[in-house]
Amino acid sequence: MMTPRERFNAVMDFKKPDKLPWAEWIWVEAILRWLGTDIDVSKLVRAKPGKPTYEYLVTVVKPLYIKDIDLHSYFGCIDIRGLCDPIDKGPIPRFPIRRLADTERYTEWRADTGVVVRLSKKSPYTWYTMPMYLEWPVKDRRSWEEYKKRLDPHDIRRYPKDWDKATYREMFKNYSEGPTRIIFNGFFGFGAQLMGLERFLTMFHKDPDFIHELACFWEFFTIEVFKPFLDACGEYVDSTWWWEDMAENHGPFISPGIFEEFFLPHYKNVAKFFRQKGVKHIMVDSDGNIEPLLDLLIEAGIDCIWPLEVSANMDAARIREKYGNKLALFGNLDKRKLRLGGETMKKEVDRGIAVAEEIRGYAPGCDHVIADFTYTTFKEYADYIKSKLSYGESKLNKTP
Repeated sequence: MMTPRERFNAVMDFKKPDKLPWAEWIWVEAILRWLGTDIDVSKLVRAKPGKPTYEYLVTVVKPLYIKDIDLHSYFGCIDIRGLCDPIDKGPIPRFPIRRLADTERYTEWRADTGVVVRLSKKSPYTWYTMPMYLEWPVKDRRSWEEYKKRLDPHDIRRYPKDWDKATYREMFKNYSEGPTRIIFNGFFGFGAQLMGLERFLTMFHKDPDFIHELACFWEFFTIEVFKPFLDACGEYVDSTWWWEDMAENHGPFISPGIFEEFFLPHYKNVAKFFRQKGVKHIMVDSDGNIEPLLDLLIEAGIDCIWPLEVSANMDAARIREKYGNKLALFGNLDKRKLRLGGETMKKEVDRGIAVAEEIRGYAPGCDHVIADFTYTTFKEYADYIKSKLSYGESKLNKTP
């Protein structure tokens, strides 16, 4: 019987798994809701050493994580993030955390990444929910030069105190519960999180040289920060988690021409570096409709995408028909239908399973994080999709 990691990698390699892998990302706010009313926490605490929990991107305020809680195994699914590298990619040193405002409805903070955020007091889990962003640390070249001082890729604090090549190499070699990954911001994600989306997009026209400068720097940073880790563990890294979020429901925030001019050369250089170091697959995570950019992403070296949002008119069957085995696909089950439960959920799961039975290189799952589900509706979905993961030999052997 295959391990979850072997199943996941079989899909990325367009090979035949013994059954389809089911992979999700259960959002921490959902976990807290369910723990409060529906789940015995003693059944979730890992009895064995867990995977590293280090994860810091550049300026985003990440909701706090709950260590040693394994809800994915509890429901019988793979954590789609898998085992991630232990590198800190955020600003070092961090900014001092300061409360800037406190009203009856919200508090405002300058976070340790430099952003200013507003947190609602309505949520019982304030620091575990996504905030409203009010201010970003980079506004112009001057503020960029100051911020850049905190992005030294060679700072020894970027690696954990327990960093030991042999230990982490064995960890990544032997991990079996899902894919092994390196996680980082892409070039669009980097700029948007530095300046905020509106300022970043207008900068392509107001100061294109600045955008080129940011992209050149981020290529340098990404390659340099990963070198020690990939020298030790590269051959055991299954895939990247290349975060971008460069689209909304109606299409990308930038045109293919802008992508080609500003980002494509850097994408190619970074993807080439990763493959030279042994990384097997290059996956991009972007919400929205990125279909107009797929030709360029494939040219850049990308060979896997997630989450394929249905509300953005992303369709796994259509993409497979056009691109064949150039792109492995994950997600594409409409979260809006899944969380309704009942026959609506079952029909959506059946649709995705039918696609997966016809083609290789696709595994169905929710087309975003598991957030606005009740425990009951998610458990119903979990039980139903798990009953559908084994499929027939004749359909499984069909080529892309």
